Amino acid sequence: MSMSPYPDAVYRGIGIDGCFGGWAVVVLEALPEEGPLHIRRAAVYPTLSTLWEDLSPNPLSDRILIDIPIGLAEGADGVQNRVADRNCDRDCRKLLPKRRKSSVFPVPARQALRAEDPSYANAQATGRKLSRQTINILPKIRETDDFLAARLKKDLPVSGFIEESHPELVFLRLNDSADEAPLYGKKEAEGQRERSGILRVAGLPHTETEKLFTLFARKQAAKDDLLDAAALAVAAHRVVSGRSAVKYVTEGERRQFDYEGRVEMNIAYV
Repeated sequence: MSMSPYPDAVYRGIGIDGCFGGWAVVVLEALPEEGPLHIRRAAVYPTLSTLWEDLSPNPLSDRILIDIPIGLAEGADGVQNRVADRNCDRDCRKLLPKRRKSSVFPVPARQALRAEDPSYANAQATGRKLSRQTINILPKIRETDDFLAARLKKDLPVSGFIEESHPELVFLRLNDSADEAPLYGKKEAEGQRERSGILRVAGLPHTETEKLFTLFARKQAAKDDLLDAAALAVAAHRVVSGRSAVKYVTEGERRQFDYEGRVEMNIAYV
């Protein structure tokens, strides 16, 4: 078992997922080797900046996992990288069963973020057009890209502190007893019960997830958004408290970098 270098600290695992109201956040807090996890905070923030101002994350005692692309391809004529396609997306799909592979959607090139015709701009950069699903979340991808670029400009930490993750992969890995992804979709009632059960076995009591569902109207955050954020928070807490080593879907020579080599394009899990 890996041990945290800060044994007396209170660790926070912070999971973030996009939602109707902006960003759904679940913060789990506990001391290392302590009993069941508990939700210290759950909130919906309109922007990442307001989230950051309120939570004041600390790289020494917090770990953040977010379900949004970090690092974007720019193609052969790129400025911050020359990547045509993110290997981590392909590698993540390989780890998921067939019924969950479609949850890893194609990620846009950076040139698409502010283009009048995003799909055309993406095709010019990478040779691929964009799906409607990807176009719908371009504002959140753009917001994240701008937020991280601003941090890097100020030499503030990103790598090993704020990392991309994927809830379906996390649920699969947390499901120790079956070692498989949930059978039902995350928007189905049965699928939400499955995921709550996986979180319970992983250390987050059922009462905590049930309480979570009562906090927000659906127009702010749906149940599946909250469950995804909670799963990422569980994984983040395991890493920052030293209970689990972080893993990445892409290894070795397939690793890719963005922001002129300062941040890796990868997907973290436990």
